[in-house]
This record gives sequence, structure tokens and C-alpha cells, in this order.
Amino acid sequence: MSDLQRVDDRRRPFGSRERWALAVLLLVALVLRLSAVHDYGFQHPHAESPVIDEASYDAWALEIAAGEWVGDEVFFQEPLYPYALATVYAVTDGSRAAARHAQVLLGVLTVFLVLLLARRAFGSCAGWIAGTLLAVHPVAVLLPCLLLKPNLFLPIFAALCLLLAGDTENRRARWLAIGVLGGLGALLRGNLLILLPVLALWPFLRARSLCNWRPAASFALGAVLVLAPVAARNQLVGGVFALTTSGAGTNLYGGNALENPYGVATEFPWVRGVPEHEATDWRLEAERRSGMQLDAGETSRFWTRELFSSLRAEPLAHASILWNKLRLSLGAYEVPDNHDLEWDARYLRVLRAPLPGWGMAGSLGLAGLLAWVVLRRSRSAVERRSGTDLALLFLAYLGTIVLTVTSMRARVPLLVPLLPFAGLFGERCLAAFGSRSRVRGAGLAAALGVAALCVHWPVFGAEVRARDLAERDHNLAVAWLAEGRVRDAAQLADVLARDHPRSARLRTLDASARAEVVFGELESGAPRDEAHAERLNDCLRALRSVYDDGDVSPRERARAAGMAGRIQEGLGQTARAERHVRRAREFQTADVDLLATHARLIVQLLQGAPETADDLDVVADRVLADLARHGDPGGWAPRISEARSRR
Repeated sequence: MSDLQRVDDRRRPFGSRERWALAVLLLVALVLRLSAVHDYGFQHPHAESPVIDEASYDAWALEIAAGEWVGDEVFFQEPLYPYALATVYAVTDGSRAAARHAQVLLGVLTVFLVLLLARRAFGSCAGWIAGTLLAVHPVAVLLPCLLLKPNLFLPIFAALCLLLAGDTENRRARWLAIGVLGGLGALLRGNLLILLPVLALWPFLRARSLCNWRPAASFALGAVLVLAPVAARNQLVGGVFALTTSGAGTNLYGGNALENPYGVATEFPWVRGVPEHEATDWRLEAERRSGMQLDAGETSRFWTRELFSSLRAEPLAHASILWNKLRLSLGAYEVPDNHDLEWDARYLRVLRAPLPGWGMAGSLGLAGLLAWVVLRRSRSAVERRSGTDLALLFLAYLGTIVLTVTSMRARVPLLVPLLPFAGLFGERCLAAFGSRSRVRGAGLAAALGVAALCVHWPVFGAEVRARDLAERDHNLAVAWLAEGRVRDAAQLADVLARDHPRSARLRTLDASARAEVVFGELESGAPRDEAHAERLNDCLRALRSVYDDGDVSPRERARAAGMAGRIQEGLGQTARAERHVRRAREFQTADVDLLATHARLIVQLLQGAPETADDLDVVADRVLADLARHGDPGGWAPRISEARSRR
């Protein structure tokens, strides 16, 4: 069969039988995702109380839907997803269920695009295998439940790969579309921004000539049309040139710092684990280290310089971090970020089914990539071009993950360029079985063995996986505390503290939850007695073991000190409460809730403790300055001034 005939075979419309098979496959993908969304809405504890990044995107989208379309700060997180989510909220009255069902459709669309990509690259059989693997992939099934940007990024990235891979026609309209998709993808994942220059060079690399500039110019125009308005908006509201966000430097540092030897999502000692505080906390730490006031762009550049200084000082340690991230990015374990696949399976029946995940998809995909490299010269010109494009896309995107932060949701886009190779491997296995060629079968088995070794070689042990699950339980207990489910939170926190006695974070959570139970009993009318006081003092002793421990991170010590202040205020120990809140605010300088608590304690001390007047005046002046800087949340400044005048 000639190359032209093979091209026609790959681009021909689906036949009647194929259309029925396609309908069945897409229906399977739809049912699996709808089942997950249904269970999530009725059983998952975070369905109506999103956490971490989901909470940030949800709150941001609600603000946009309410009319805050421009905002007043330079973007720290990629903005396209919250704006898309806000569009859904605007027409559905803020319905998270509607957003999740819309994401189900995006997931099914991605299955179709990957099937089409593999079919055009390696033929019909490869397409069906690739599409099936994505349709049943557990992470892809879970994603529509989550208010996270991969739901929108995956179909955009799949469409970009579909337009790019294998097609040698350098029509300007096509490259303009690739540029638009590249720009949209960069507004969803910052690592795609790194790939835009590579994509702009694609036409030159194909033609092996610098004369083929028109497709590259069309690509650049498409990307600029998308990114220029965002850069102009950032300049307008923040006075900073940021093409998409100001978080590039912090992301690079966060994924490659010596404090993060595996390059996974982590909380640094100076950053609170809440997205709305991240930009401020990174800036404050940069200002503390540099001794200068910094804007968003200067903060990003500072952390980039910090990383390169560390690279020059400890090159071997950083090489080890990159190696660890590469192993995790190719390994079977789904590294958690906001969510943990195993933890979410407790609430979603479909995830408890034996769905083939990265262990199979990664093994088959890498085996297919190895087989394609070995057998490349025996393939048609179309398959050589398509395979080269997909291999380069896979390696380039893998490189961006290894350079930044690796996690379950960061690597799921790798399935788009990798699954066509899984389909190719499956097609080659069927062909070898049909021909009964022992040599070919042995070669394919060797490729699969090497790939499976890469995927299944363990990076983390059982202890780390248990810690990852405990982290999700910690987030659940925190959410329950915020919702007022204090006893449920206390029971869960008690189990976590007993299972992980060395964790300062969990000990703080346990003491905080037990104290909230006591406060709840007192607020409901229970008489205050010695038993309540003893229980609160027991919580204080547990917190003291955290905030007096020099080996505990400043963030955890501040959390413990802040909670100790709340307990002491409840015990009527106002002066001690103020000292602990002041101690907590040394780290959490931008926490307006803690500032309001501090101001309230200052007022109480001014009204009833004249013997501490000298120290109190100094502290009160600092609190007044902080209130002025943060817009005086709660209107405490006049009350402090009035209490001082009456003392």
C-alpha cells in the first residue's frame, strides 16, 4: 500500500460499523464519568465545600460571575479556567453540578480527539485502543468531578496535538489555529508557555529551512492574539509585565528547591497552604530575604535567582531532584495534589472497579514508543512523521513537568501524545500474533518488559502513601471544622494524631478540634466548670509541644500559637492570648482574621490592664499600623483609639 493510500485510510470518514463502535465507546466514557459525578455530588464530603485550589477557583469564578471581570491584581494562577467556570456559573446560578456535567462532556470530547489522533497517526486499530484506554482511565474518570483546570486543558491540548502531528501542509490558517490553542493552553497551564517557542520552530524543523517563515508567523500571531490581552490587563492593574501570571519563579523554585527532594506539591515553611495567600506569602518571604519591597514581577525574578544560586551551589542534589521527578512522572503511582485517587475511591464506586490506569497505559505507551524507535525505518512516511511529532510532543511536555512540579493532574496531559503509541503497540502485538513471528513477538515482549520496569519500579514506599492519605483526611477535618461539624472533625483528628504521632500538623489539628468541641459545648449552654478548663488546658499543653519545638516549621508553630491564643482568650487569659496571637502574626503577617483577633485582644487589654500600659502602647501602635495597611478589617482602629483615650 502506498503512502498516499495510507494517508487516505487514516483520514477517511468512519464507516457505519465504526460509527456504531464509536457511539458505544463514547457512551462508555460518558456513563463512567456521569457515575463518578453522581456519586461525588451525593457522597463526597467536598462536593459543596471545595478545598485548596478547587476552593480558590470556585471563589474566583463566583466573583467573576458577580461582575468582577477585570480584577485588581496581577494573575498569580492561570486565569482561563476560573473565567470559563464563571461563564457556567453565570448561566446556571452558580451551580457546581452544572459545571461538573459540562466537564463530563469535555472529557468525552477528549476521548474522541485522542482516538482520532491515534487513528490518523497509526491507523484504525491504534485509534480504538488509545480511545478505550483513555475512556476507562481512572484519573480521566475522576477529573470531571473536580473544579480543576485539566478538564479544560485536556481537550485543548488534544486538539493542538491533532492539528500538529503528522500533517505536513503548512497552511497559515492551520498554524494560526495551533497558535490560538497554544495561547489558550498557556492560560491554563504555565508549562505550556515554555513550549510555545518550540512550537514556533516546528515548521522550520520540518522543512529544514529558515525560508519557511509564514507558518511560524501565523502561529505567533495566533498566540499573541490570545496572550496580549492578558499581558495588557496585568500591566494595567498591577504595573507589571506578566504574559500570563506572576507565579513562574515561585513554581520553578517550588518544584526544584532542596527542601522538596521529590519535586511534588508541598507547603514550604513560609507559605500557608491556601491559594489566596500564596502570592502574598512568597512575596513577604522574598522581601524578608532581600531586605527590599518587591512587586509581583520582582518577586518572581527573585525566586528564579534563588533557584539558580542553589543550582550552582548544589548541582548534584538538584540533578537528584530532577531524576526523582522523572521517575515519578513515568511511575504507576498517581502522586496526589489537591486529591488522592485512592482516597477519592472511598466515595466513588466507579473508582473501586479495576479500571486500567497509568500502570497499563504508561507501560503500553512507553513500550509502543520504544518499538516505534526501533522499527521506525520500516514504517510508512506518514507514520514516521506522525510518530516523530508525537514523540517530540511527549518528551517536550514531560520535560516541562520534570522542570516544575509533578503530580497526578500535572502529568495526565501526557496521556494525549502517549496513548497513540499504546495503540500502536497493541496493533503490533495483534499483527505479531497473527503472523506467529517469534522474533517480532520477542522484540515486543522485550520492549514491554523495559517499559513496565520503568513504570512499576517503586519510588515511594507504603509510609509515604499512608502520609498522602492522611493529608487528605487532614483537609477533610479542616473542612468539617469550617462547616461546624466539630465532633466529626475531632474524631477524625484523634485517629490521625494517634496514627501519625510525629506530625506537628496533625497534633495541632487534634488539639484545635478538641478545643472547638469544648467551645461548642459552652456556647450551647453547658455550665463552665473545672472539667472544661482542664480539657482546654490539655489542648494548650499539646499546642505548646508544637510551638516550642525548634525543629517544627515556622508555619506549624504559628498555627499552634494562634490556636493557643484562641483557647487562652476563652479561658479569660487575655494577656497570654495576646502574646500568642502576636507570636502567630510574626509568620502570618497578612492574615486579616488573625489581625482582627489581635486588635480585639488589644482593646480588651486597654480596657482592663493598665499595669501593662508601656508594652501595650508599643504593640497597639504596631497593630494600628497593620490595620491601616490592610484596610482595618472589622473597624478596630477607632475602638483601639477610644480605649486608649479612656484608660
